[in-house]
Amino acid sequence: MKRGSVYKLNNFYGSSNKSVYRVSSHAVTVSFSWNSELSELLDNTTPFDEDRFRFHSYEEFEANRDLKGDLYDVVGHMKLVNGQSLTERPVLDEVAIAAARHVLVHVQLHDGPVMKLYIWDQAAKEFCLKFKSYENTPTVLLVTTVNTKLRRRLFECTATIDDVVHGSPSSSISA
Repeated sequence: MKRGSVYKLNNFYGSSNKSVYRVSSHAVTVSFSWNSELSELLDNTTPFDEDRFRFHSYEEFEANRDLKGDLYDVVGHMKLVNGQSLTERPVLDEVAIAAARHVLVHVQLHDGPVMKLYIWDQAAKEFCLKFKSYENTPTVLLVTTVNTKLRRRLFECTATIDDVVHGSPSSSISA
């Protein structure tokens, strides 16, 4: 996609935007399906407000994690796919992906940080097939967030020592 260009979208569906985990502030949302097609309109003069369609920065995405509010679509440039650079077309091994049950994609958002994106199970298989179906190496990835949560937990264990056993091949503490 190019800045300032207008695109035609075929094979999509629209629905009312949910009040929880919304992906935009609009009343309705447009969703892609397995056979969605996006093509550039070269001779279009239809004006529209630029602020009606936008993607959010990594900083906005990060600030909204763990909240039950708006969720955003993220557009980024793929840097690595399963550890392979995109300078030469990566070779994706469907058997290895099925065995590992995931694909690891490094995605850079604009000039921001590079994020590791794990695509799991059936979505990994579908990503592999879609990636391989393109004539040219795809480099841009759109990620629709479902539930952004930061997973950091602290486990603290407090124990009272009842007995220390000595004289055995290994010392142990029973609590």
